[in-house]
Amino acid sequence: MNRRNILKGLILFMTLCLVGCASYIPSLVKLDTSSPSVSKQTKGDLCVWIEEYATPEKCEKIFDTNLFEKGVVPLLICIQNNGQHPYEVKSTDIIVREGDTLAKILTPEEAATKAKRSAIGRALGWSMLVPIISIPIAVAASADHTSKVNKRIVQDFVMKGFHDGVIMPNKELSGFLFFELKKERKDLSGLSLEMTARNQLMGEVITITSPLPNLTSTSENESDSKEPGNGK
Repeated sequence: MNRRNILKGLILFMTLCLVGCASYIPSLVKLDTSSPSVSKQTKGDLCVWIEEYATPEKCEKIFDTNLFEKGVVPLLICIQNNGQHPYEVKSTDIIVREGDTLAKILTPEEAATKAKRSAIGRALGWSMLVPIISIPIAVAASADHTSKVNKRIVQDFVMKGFHDGVIMPNKELSGFLFFELKKERKDLSGLSLEMTARNQLMGEVITITSPLPNLTSTSENESDSKEPGNGK
């Protein structure tokens, strides 16, 4: 093989790397309280909004992955404190239930594993199209790139996740919680979210229960951002 053919092969390989590499292109999100895919419950000083991100259009826009078909439902939770006392909220005190059955809550890191990319298939494809690149080299190059992409996926899930905290008066706390459901599930009917928060000054415990919202596609309603936002 002469030098010109080698150069052409390398250029082709680099092109394939650019167009065939694993990628992750998520976007930011804010809660749209007017969306039909948002449910709202108020009790005492606290108000809770819940938005589902189970439909493919919505989930792929935010997480670049259809998590619902993998048995995971992402819920964007926003808790607003309209009282005069601070309230403590922990993610472990927020559950999803179907009757007496509780859905397993996943950490952002665990949920991110459902979105991680695989390198082997692409690498083998490159090695077949560009024979000067051996399979071991192609696999190594693809694996290195995919590893970096998967790290970004985990970081993004953690950043968007709901973090335990204290909600001061007239403030809010928001983020995603991820629950594992049966993969054969087609909707969220019969599921409800239950949240427990504690008044830090009085010690009083408030429990709020809300049915999960119906599935709604972004073609019916674009969830691009209205107050309250995905802030802490």
